[in-house]
Amino acid sequence: MSTDYDNYGYNKDLKELARRLRKNSTEAEIRLWSEALRAGKMLGFTFLRQRPVLNYIADFMCKELKLIIEVDGKTHDDKDQWYKDQSRQKELENKGFTVLRFTDEEIMDDLENVERSIKGWIKDHPPAPPSKGDSGRASIKSQFEAYIRNLQDEICDRFEQIDNKARFRHDDWERDGGGGGHTRVIEDGDVFEKGGVNISSVHGELPELIRKRFEVEQGWFWAGGLSLVIHPRNPMVPTVHANFRYFELYDDEDMNEVRDCWFGGGADLTPYYLWDEDAVHFHQVLKAACDKHGKDLYPEFKKECDEYFYNSHRSEARGVGGLFFDYLRPNEERSAEDWYAFTTEAGDAFIESYAPIVERRMDEPYDEQQRYFQEVRRGRYVEFNLIHDRGTLFGLKTNGRTESILMSLPPRVRWDYDFEIEEGSDEAYLIERLKNPIDWIAYGE
Repeated sequence: MSTDYDNYGYNKDLKELARRLRKNSTEAEIRLWSEALRAGKMLGFTFLRQRPVLNYIADFMCKELKLIIEVDGKTHDDKDQWYKDQSRQKELENKGFTVLRFTDEEIMDDLENVERSIKGWIKDHPPAPPSKGDSGRASIKSQFEAYIRNLQDEICDRFEQIDNKARFRHDDWERDGGGGGHTRVIEDGDVFEKGGVNISSVHGELPELIRKRFEVEQGWFWAGGLSLVIHPRNPMVPTVHANFRYFELYDDEDMNEVRDCWFGGGADLTPYYLWDEDAVHFHQVLKAACDKHGKDLYPEFKKECDEYFYNSHRSEARGVGGLFFDYLRPNEERSAEDWYAFTTEAGDAFIESYAPIVERRMDEPYDEQQRYFQEVRRGRYVEFNLIHDRGTLFGLKTNGRTESILMSLPPRVRWDYDFEIEEGSDEAYLIERLKNPIDWIAYGE
């Protein structure tokens, strides 16, 4: 997602105008966006609409391809406007952009041909392969950006196949300090009551507080990652969280030379009514992914997950665990490329670890009492995210996008004073299992 475009900047005064234009799009712009660009996606590339670039506002833009698509209405037939369009296009082309222009009539009367033209250009002009920088790390950054984009597509496509009603809403955003991201949110579905799958690629100056927490001297950073939380409607289906991320640190704002880098991430499961076989399946899939890169990894990262996702003020785990890893730096045993391979392997395993559980439980019957208990347990989930979670705190303290950071919170939650559960109940069984870590691999054998 990061391209030379990020170095050109744009007139900040145009941001509010761009927002207004997005809300008042023409009929042709709406049709091109919704039917051809599929609300921001074409051939795996992300398009943004009404986005400032230099001193202009592009109707549609793909940063990675450096492609701008302009929709010309009748005002563009005016001679003076034509000269302005040509001047603007020349300046953009001098900065490496390609501009494709279509009229309102072409879009409304022959959208199929317009779509074919855009796809043809994309196929004929693939993005240049990432350049290899310091020990290959610049290449890893570019590869990781492409990886999380594709993983977001795969996860959202799979969840939309499971849920017959809801579809993901797409939301592009930019961070004032540098970079941005693409958030997808699903709400009020038959299966998924609320969920978000967010990718981000942000950069800028590292706040002093975060510098101290990371125990680093470098003052500039780049961070890219995918983060998701899914809250199903049926209390028999567990909530899931996953995150896969990569950091680079630099000495100065030019960010040319990588001084430090590391990977982090993981996945964890939070059931409300526990089937042991579901926890076993989740851990087996994650262990298989880890074992391809070293038999030592699963036990270590499983233990880290049990320790991290623990509500110390409640003396109980948030869920049945999974994997958690952080600060995976290149060392004598494993290179940055090795950690990249491991992190993406864990990301690739996510769908298989969770989707079969959803499909197995989503039609289980439940009553209002069980729904009530789900909302009480969701309260414990919220407590962890707002009190203990490092990712939430990092995002809020680095000027991250609040809507995307807090998308992890469930839609309906309860806090009942001194809530008690019946001894010997299914609810009590879950709570008992959350008191101490369980070796789910051994349990399943």
